[in-house]
Amino acid sequence: MRKYQIIILLGIIFMPFCSPPNQTGISAAGVVEGDIITIKALVTGKVTAIYLAEGTEVKQGDVLVEVDREKLLNQREGLDISQKEIKIRRNTLSRKIDWLETNLSYWKEQVQRFERLRQKESISGDELEKARLKLKEVETSLYEAKQTLSATSVQLENIKNQQQRLDLLLEDYTINSPLTGLVLEKFLHRGESVFPGSPVADILDRESLFIETFLEEPEMSRLQIGQKVEISNDGFKDRVFSGEIYSFGQKAEFSPRYILSEKERRSLLYQVKIRIEEGRQFFKIGMPVTIHIEE
Repeated sequence: MRKYQIIILLGIIFMPFCSPPNQTGISAAGVVEGDIITIKALVTGKVTAIYLAEGTEVKQGDVLVEVDREKLLNQREGLDISQKEIKIRRNTLSRKIDWLETNLSYWKEQVQRFERLRQKESISGDELEKARLKLKEVETSLYEAKQTLSATSVQLENIKNQQQRLDLLLEDYTINSPLTGLVLEKFLHRGESVFPGSPVADILDRESLFIETFLEEPEMSRLQIGQKVEISNDGFKDRVFSGEIYSFGQKAEFSPRYILSEKERRSLLYQVKIRIEEGRQFFKIGMPVTIHIEE
């Protein structure tokens, strides 16, 4: 009997050393959240091509959707043709102006020579008048040619502005990804029509992933921005990821408008956001996780 008493006594003495240590700090359940960007169309037209699929990664600048832009391309081609025609006309006008300026110099000299001859009465007054009329005719033609050349410069500038406007519009007919992320959902199919503001796809910004949890007011008072957090999920039972607190909610959740009793005040929860510092690729939006904060 005495032998059994000694065994029980030894068990009581060593029991505290065999028990698992009490976990300190704050533990709570959380959910993975992130910024979801909805890509929208800017123009009206029929979808001619789609280069995205749900669950796939896209990089910033990748083409997601192409909208029919045949009409704009035809307009752009028409402007290019008009631009070439005007440039050809400008070259013709430039050569004409060079010829008229040479002709003008010739008739100025002729008029001056005829005036000297008329003073000597070597030629008739009609010949001098004809020379003067020819000089006036060349001056008029030269003035008109220069005015026309100046007008073509304005026409070219106008066409250039129209080309730039069309080029900007054409860019809107190709929808590119504004960020690198994961396609969560697409809302279009090839052949469908879109309008300005039509949703194209929801893309998750992986870099924005964070853990959202809610803690009671007494626990909040013991936390601070920048405090380290351990994160675990069911997919990696033997691995703990690191995080950092970066935001606290300013208002209690589910707070009624009337004055709360002391008991109700203790049940209020405050939002805490935790930045995932490593292994972000292992977390999915909506995934439940467990966080632990050492104090």
